[in-house]
Amino acid sequence: MAGKTALITGCSAGGIGHELAKMLAAKGYTVFATVRTAAKAGDLTSTENVNVLEMDVRDEASVKSGLAQAGEIDVLVNNAGFEVWGALEEMTVDDIKDQFETNVYGPFRLILGVLPAMRSRGSGVVINVSSVAGRVGAPLNGLYAASKYALEALSETLHYECQRFGIRVHVIEPGFVATSFGSNRRLVGAAAGKESPYSELVSQWEAVSERVAPGGRSTPADVAGVIAGAIESGDKLRYPATPDATVIFAARKAMDDEQFEAAMRQQLGLTW
Repeated sequence: MAGKTALITGCSAGGIGHELAKMLAAKGYTVFATVRTAAKAGDLTSTENVNVLEMDVRDEASVKSGLAQAGEIDVLVNNAGFEVWGALEEMTVDDIKDQFETNVYGPFRLILGVLPAMRSRGSGVVINVSSVAGRVGAPLNGLYAASKYALEALSETLHYECQRFGIRVHVIEPGFVATSFGSNRRLVGAAAGKESPYSELVSQWEAVSERVAPGGRSTPADVAGVIAGAIESGDKLRYPATPDATVIFAARKAMDDEQFEAAMRQQLGLTW
């Protein structure tokens, strides 16, 4: 698909979107890489075939302005996202609204912005970056998992509705990746260090979470490579994007709810 135009959200330095922008640019794509502030784009500002756009996916006017600057888009990659982390009881309705604003409403705004033109010309690719959490929930990430479950549902429906118009839809599902994602979480309640009935759960989960990816975290470039492959020759809806994601999904498919919970408790050593 060299010579095509791709718009990628969430392209701050050190992340998946940043690596994907450089990868597609090297393949001959014209890339529009979006960040909330241009200073976060790092070396993308001087990368051939990459145009850095300031865009806030949470803001309707910002999205419309960015899409107008980019013009006709052949590939949309909804990569921007973040996590509100903590026990559900300690969350508020405003917290879940905040989570969905970036992880669900943002991608939906972009999809609505590009879909009519893609449908009219009979071609296009929409990539939605989900997560292992889009199919398997875990302690303390209920809001994030809910947002990714929602994104997966939108993606599946879009696939059914738009494939007859020549539009491909792919969901990318990374597990643990070596980015600043974890340090950028917004922490709530016990997760933010407040004393609460959930403090012990937070302590246990922080101590064992790395065991989910016993082989180590994948790199942003690893995941970007999976995305690039799906863009160029994707032939399925969902792409587990890291080795730990593949292992977790296989276990989840092979077990019922109780068996999976017991296996995860044993693997992680959780006593909560």
